[in-house]
Formats: sequence, C-alpha cells, structure tokens
Amino acid sequence: MTNLEQDLIMDLQVFEGVQNFRYLSTLIHSKNLKNDEIKSRIGAGNSCFCSLRQIFRSRAVSKPVKTEIYKIMVQPVTVSGSETWAMTEMDMT
Repeated sequence: MTNLEQDLIMDLQVFEGVQNFRYLSTLIHSKNLKNDEIKSRIGAGNSCFCSLRQIFRSRAVSKPVKTEIYKIMVQPVTVSGSETWAMTEMDMT
C-alpha cells in the first residue's frame, strides 16, 4: 500500500484506499489528474458517435437533423462535467 492508498477506519469498519474510482460517471483520481477523465470522455463520445454511424451516413436524414442528433446524443456524453474541471496547460493540449 502506498501513502496515497490509506485505509480509513470508522466504527470498526475498514474502507480500503484506492487511487481512483468512478462516481456519477466521473473518474475521481487521488492526485486530481484530469487527463484520464478527458481520455475516458473522448472514448465515450467516440463510441456514441460510432453507434449512430448509420444515421450520420444516411442520405435520407437531413443535415440539420443530424446536427440535432449530435447535439442531443453525442455532445453531452463527451463534455458532461467538463464545465467544472480545473484544467492545467498540459490538460488543454
């Protein structure tokens, strides 16, 4: 066990320390690193976009409808929670 993974003992109950965990679809890291969360969000957005590939390639669906589908279904998956991130210069690149 490293110094980052300290166990917590409350009322004879032991809670194991971890370096990161997922809470409400957000990756929480002990060092407050955001690059793993950014990669995870990009991957989730990419998966969502790929699952809608047939719609985006269809000529039967108009461009404005495709844009609305993107805004409603793909964009929220990718940017959810990003408004509250404290980003460093390295994260932005």
